Amino acid sequence: MSIRIGIIGCGGIAGQHARGYATCPDVEIVACADISLQRAQQFAAEFNVPRVYSDYRTMLAHEKLDAVSVCTPNYAHCEPTVAALEAGLHVLCEKPMAMSVAEAERMVGAAQRSKKMLTIGHHFRFVPFIRFIKQRIDEGLLGDIYFGRSHALRRRGVPGWGEFHIREKSGGGALIDIGVHALDCIVWLMGSPQPVTVTGKTFTMFGNRKSFFSAWGDYKREDFDVEDFATGFVRFSNGATLSLAASWAAHIAENEDFTQLILGDRGGVVVRPFGEGAGVRIQSARDEALLDVIPSGFPEKHPHIEEIQHWVACLRGEAEVLVKPEECLNVQRIIEGIYRSSELGREVRVEELSPPQQEVRAARQEQSSSAKKKSRSANRRR
Repeated sequence: MSIRIGIIGCGGIAGQHARGYATCPDVEIVACADISLQRAQQFAAEFNVPRVYSDYRTMLAHEKLDAVSVCTPNYAHCEPTVAALEAGLHVLCEKPMAMSVAEAERMVGAAQRSKKMLTIGHHFRFVPFIRFIKQRIDEGLLGDIYFGRSHALRRRGVPGWGEFHIREKSGGGALIDIGVHALDCIVWLMGSPQPVTVTGKTFTMFGNRKSFFSAWGDYKREDFDVEDFATGFVRFSNGATLSLAASWAAHIAENEDFTQLILGDRGGVVVRPFGEGAGVRIQSARDEALLDVIPSGFPEKHPHIEEIQHWVACLRGEAEVLVKPEECLNVQRIIEGIYRSSELGREVRVEELSPPQQEVRAARQEQSSSAKKKSRSANRRR
């Protein structure tokens, strides 16, 4: 039986999903939805999608779907994901998981209650040499891991499209945009330990300057209210630590630096997910000799395509979700912890980031009441 897919959000990243689904036999994108009907129609024409909607809720109500890809902007990740899960569908949501810890916890809770699969689009995990080194680390290659250092740095790369530079729409700047990719990758490679405390500082040094030039396109400088540089330090429950830095603009030597370093008592690794020097290097020692190993010969595969093919295998019951939502929730906690620490000027405990249970219950009741009102209104229109 064919797997029936719906696409929510028909912008640029949705095309990556569509191209991935096209490589999978017996998978059909039967409908797509976008608040811009014209954009949805253009997407449908390009990828031969039969039906188009301007409201994802209508699509969920009228289509017999098995799963959806949520490819909306950051501010619209949570609501469609929760709605689809509650409708009994499996969900692949693009990164970052959400705008906040509260939203991410809602998404995880909806997946647990519905017993449906939820995963997040962190495609670094599907790069062949990253999967290779993950397996070696899990086998004990590094021994006791005690430190990680994550870079997601651009020299000049403020996005000139979309609304990445507006906090209300994106949730933040460089950290939540590109830092989230590196964070997910390194924390996963370190064994997904639980973060306990977070310290951080964000800076807006270039993005709001009228004279600033970004090769990534233009945007309204007066709207720029997010960070273009962030740094942080994380303590984990197993005693390991992590330092990180993310930038859209910084006076660095490289155009981009996404180097991930992990140290253990038996060895260390350096991972560069893409670009010049992409690959993995292993450092260790034996007796008085220092050993350096550079694995090679990995197949050239498109990580976005690999991600979708793995997701389809999960939908068929042939694989387990690689990017678990609980792990992504911890990444969200680190990101929000850095933002909160920067605002407060102090270290933040991760437990501070979750709203009290009474607030969660009140929010759910309000959302349920709102959903019922919308349903009654829709029924009257019919």
